[in-house]
Amino acid sequence: MGLVSVDGLTKSYGRVLAVDGLSLEVEEGSIMGLIGPNGAGKTTTLKVLLGLLRPDKGRVEVFGENPWDNPKIKYRIGAIYEKANFPSHHKVLDYLERSCRIFGFPESRAEEMLETVGLKGVNDRPIKGLSAGMLQKFAIAQALINKPEFVIADEPTSHLDPQARNDLLNLILRLNHDERVTFLISSHILPELSRVCDMATIINEGRVWAQGRLTELIEKAKVGVTRVSTDKPEDLAKAIRELGYVKRLEIDDRGISVDVAQEENQQLYEDVLKFARKVGAKVSGIESGTASLEELFRIAVEGKEEKA
Repeated sequence: MGLVSVDGLTKSYGRVLAVDGLSLEVEEGSIMGLIGPNGAGKTTTLKVLLGLLRPDKGRVEVFGENPWDNPKIKYRIGAIYEKANFPSHHKVLDYLERSCRIFGFPESRAEEMLETVGLKGVNDRPIKGLSAGMLQKFAIAQALINKPEFVIADEPTSHLDPQARNDLLNLILRLNHDERVTFLISSHILPELSRVCDMATIINEGRVWAQGRLTELIEKAKVGVTRVSTDKPEDLAKAIRELGYVKRLEIDDRGISVDVAQEENQQLYEDVLKFARKVGAKVSGIESGTASLEELFRIAVEGKEEKA
């Protein structure tokens, strides 16, 4: 059994079924990504794990205990909320020092955490005077005050600039590697999750579509996806889209992702080269069997495969 064990979690808000029989395991020492579209049930699931919501049905255990209204395990968890609320009149350092006293840590840890998240020089500033990005950093510092064994983060990089995002991802990796802190991270920025997560749970409509090691899930999604690298993706895609055997096509700045049946790969290869000559496009690569976390997300949302 993992650090987190959930079996058959169901939660409704009135007539709206937010989570529908969801089951998941978070292994101790892992970094788990929780992925799904808006309304999939991610935030509700996180609130249940934090003991902020009581499930309607199902078994939920964190550190082997029911988290609902359980102050004992809350001392072992850090939480980063997508929309954090703090008393605006408090000063930054004063508030964190109060948190240190509550959790039984020396007040010096407050300033240490501010430096860790890149908030030096704002000790005496009122919380209401922080920008959105600074407030997010402050929320991260608050979440780490109690040296948590398990951190639950809902969109932790929101409002952060690119450098701050990179610093936070490095901090997550360092805490996981050096102190064996377990993370459960919900984010819509999938490349960031790909960088730090070794496990993933993909949910849609309140149910788990797939979960497991990220490498294994991506391997599952590889069949049928071909990546075409070209200098003229728009022109080449226009021609490829007309092929009757193409199931799906997506374009980005670096090329085209084409979804075809596996037996059509050779035909696609020939057609791509033919169309490239026709439109004057340079093709620098054609790679079959490519996939990413974004591809997994798309499959889950569109429901093109059976749930794992």
